[in-house]
Amino acid sequence: MNEWGLTRPALDRLLGWLDADKIAAARKYEHTRRALIKYFESRGCHTPEDLADRTIDRVAKRIDEGVVPWVEEPAMYFYGVAKHVLQEYHRRRSGSWNRALLYVPDDAAAMHRRYDCMSRCLEALAAESRALLVDYCRAEKREKERVRRMLAEKLGVSINTLRLRVHRLREQLARCVRGCMQENDGRLQ
Repeated sequence: MNEWGLTRPALDRLLGWLDADKIAAARKYEHTRRALIKYFESRGCHTPEDLADRTIDRVAKRIDEGVVPWVEEPAMYFYGVAKHVLQEYHRRRSGSWNRALLYVPDDAAAMHRRYDCMSRCLEALAAESRALLVDYCRAEKREKERVRRMLAEKLGVSINTLRLRVHRLREQLARCVRGCMQENDGRLQ
């Protein structure tokens, strides 16, 4: 399965779909993202920001593929996609809950290997990237927005640019962890 990552051109097309005026488009993007986060929070999701970003990525991917949905209000399209993301989230959570009921001795070892891989991959990041990722993710629920605004100001970038950087770092980290896990699983066999 090919992984799709949000690129600058895809983001530009998404913003163009939201509004022809770049400033208005950026405001709509921010408003939509905050609304999606609240949507997922209100439904008991543990990772509302990630799910909001996943929703935005899916909409951006469709637009990048040339499928430009005609809707009077783009937010409604985002909510339609968010409903599917929410269903997938609940399916994954219920599946992992069912697996947790069954004791599989190898699970603890696999989790330990995953943490080791995560540590190695974090250490492999440039110091500035690692600090950015840790600072971005460290804030508690109510402090997140303030901390992230301060980070964006410190870096001299917009909040959208900050999110895009962190998104890319998370993707890089996830690829590294998957590769490390596959390498470790190969050694164990």
